Amino acid sequence: MAKFISNVTKRISLRRKLALIIGMMFVPYVLITSFLLSNMVRFYDEYNIIAENITIANKYNIEFKEQMDAVMYQMVIRSLNKEEVATQLGMKNPDEIIGDAMTAFEELKKTSFSEDAISAAGSITGLLANLQNRVDDINKNVKLSGYYDQNVLSLDTDIRILTELVQEKISEYNYYEGATMETVRAEVGERLKVLVQMTLLVFLIIAGVSLLLSTIISRSISSSIETLENAVEEFGQGNLNVRTKEVGDSELQALYESFNSMAGEIEVLVDNIKKEQINSRNLELKLLQAQINPHFLYNTLDNIVWLVEDDRKEDAENIVTYLSQFFRTTLSGGRDFIHLSEEFSHIEAYLKIQSFRYRDILSFELDLPEDLNDYLIIKMALQPIVENALYHGIKYKRSMGKITVRATEEDDHILIRVEDDGIGMEQNDLEDLRQALSEEGRPSEQDKGFGMANVAERLRMNYGETYGLTVESEYKKGTVVEVRFPKTKD
Repeated sequence: MAKFISNVTKRISLRRKLALIIGMMFVPYVLITSFLLSNMVRFYDEYNIIAENITIANKYNIEFKEQMDAVMYQMVIRSLNKEEVATQLGMKNPDEIIGDAMTAFEELKKTSFSEDAISAAGSITGLLANLQNRVDDINKNVKLSGYYDQNVLSLDTDIRILTELVQEKISEYNYYEGATMETVRAEVGERLKVLVQMTLLVFLIIAGVSLLLSTIISRSISSSIETLENAVEEFGQGNLNVRTKEVGDSELQALYESFNSMAGEIEVLVDNIKKEQINSRNLELKLLQAQINPHFLYNTLDNIVWLVEDDRKEDAENIVTYLSQFFRTTLSGGRDFIHLSEEFSHIEAYLKIQSFRYRDILSFELDLPEDLNDYLIIKMALQPIVENALYHGIKYKRSMGKITVRATEEDDHILIRVEDDGIGMEQNDLEDLRQALSEEGRPSEQDKGFGMANVAERLRMNYGETYGLTVESEYKKGTVVEVRFPKTKD
């Protein structure tokens, strides 16, 4: 049997094999569950209707006789008609009491399950009709003189006897419906027992067949996948000549062919990818420089023009000197690493230039101990951070703010802390920036965290994953960025 199924499944596509497994497990369970639920719902509905019928009947069993006897007694004793007993004594009109009961038991005749209960409900409606006639008789005579004794006699011999009979019939109705409820409960128990046994039997049959089919089909799939897995593992260990053979499953065969095609080209692609990564990193640095320099240069030249037109020649000479110092460090003879003293000189020139434009809101402090001057740092590692502090921190504060850049020595590495008391960041913006600075975050040029993310990436590439940028910020308080890199002079 198993061999026959295995031979048949070999001619079935992988997609149909998986669909067959799912169908064998899912469809029968849905059918069994639906069958069980439908039976349980039907039993519940029957049981619930009987319970509601008994509840309604019990209500009248408790209240009806007491209300009717009381209101009819007051009508006879006080010589009041049906309307007066309601308006003067605030009691319910006997017609309304009988009418409500008549309506209720007419409905019970339709919803009751046993013939005895239906018959009892019919008897109750007949007694209620008779009671209505006796009430009408008393109502006609209650205002006439000489009928008092007759009305009292009718109250005792007609009204009270009829309400007693109604109450007895209600009790009889409850008895029959209660017996029906017990029958339904017993039937539910027996049927449920049979259903559970049938369900267990069907479940065992389905489970056995599903297990057999699933085992055979999964083996046919897993053997092909295992072959491909072994080929991939061998290829990953350096054997670029490994190839896979033909299999029965059309989907896996296409995968095998794709693997063989990939293996034939992978060696060339590896070299190309290495070159592409180097070019990509160089391009990121160039993009960063292109992002900063033109924008910054245009604003600076505008300031120079404005100073010259305002006849502030000394300020114009100073800003030209700072600009020359700034670009001297930016170019730095094509070097990728410069001394810390040069990097601090670079951001000092940048901040002095910006001070001409933002003189009313910007102040700064630079602190570089002399014994750290000769240590090397990646070129332009601090300027994007300082620029971010100015444009996204101080500028939005709209009042005087300060940027502090301080370098300290900690064991075998250097920590540079860039702090501003600007507007700071809300938690969502802070998390977005941290994500951009992480290893997984690679923002595009349009993202405002591009410059800082570029710095973080270059620090990780050159120094390792333990180095980079960390950011702390509090909205309306300010932001602190820490740059960590190892001490080196080579």
